[in-house]
Amino acid sequence: MKKSVILIGMILLCYVRTYSQNNVFAFFEYDIRSGMEDPFINGYAKDLEWHQLQGDDWSWIGWFVMNGNRRGRFIDATPAHAWKDFDHWKVDAAENARYNKIHWQSYVVNPSGSYREILEEFSTFGKNWYRNRYLQVYYVQVRHGRERTFTRFLAGIKPLLEKRLQGRPFVWMKTISGGSPDTYLLFVALDKIEDLKSCDGLLERYPPADKEEGYGEMIKKVTSELWSYNKKLSSVPEGN
Repeated sequence: MKKSVILIGMILLCYVRTYSQNNVFAFFEYDIRSGMEDPFINGYAKDLEWHQLQGDDWSWIGWFVMNGNRRGRFIDATPAHAWKDFDHWKVDAAENARYNKIHWQSYVVNPSGSYREILEEFSTFGKNWYRNRYLQVYYVQVRHGRERTFTRFLAGIKPLLEKRLQGRPFVWMKTISGGSPDTYLLFVALDKIEDLKSCDGLLERYPPADKEEGYGEMIKKVTSELWSYNKKLSSVPEGN
């Protein structure tokens, strides 16, 4: 009887740990108008200061895309949330929208946003991995109906990625809203440009997920780009 109680307790503990993790990120993206880079940076920095004055306890992390078709695009995210957090933000949403217009919104075009969730069981990372100097980001579009096979593939390649990346954090995310639900992202945290050599052919050298369905049949398209962390355009409250 005692063994049964202990086993049930362990199962419940694992359940709580799985579903209490703060693994949801809200991303926001913008193209900066030509010639407006400096006004945007100064205005956005002022907006982060305004957030601090409102007692905002969320982190805001900013990056610029360094290469590829989206070079120059600004991305920011509020990381490491539970889903319920987005219904209980301390900052007044209407006031936030008003100050966005005052501080920086006139300097950008083509806004977009998304919610994405970390697939923790297929990832290896520590706290604040997203604040590394660079993130190599892969967008992996999975063929419709092949998601289960793809998740088996992710489980199989996790130890291979750990070995190949030699301790560098890597994180898989699934798009939940604001984009194709068939799109997964792989983030690899890097300290310097030279580290990119460890990413060469990263998703091209692994065996199929099973005997019947190969990697090429699961994946429709893979693209990549490099993000550069911008400390000035980031805000991390103490304790985050």
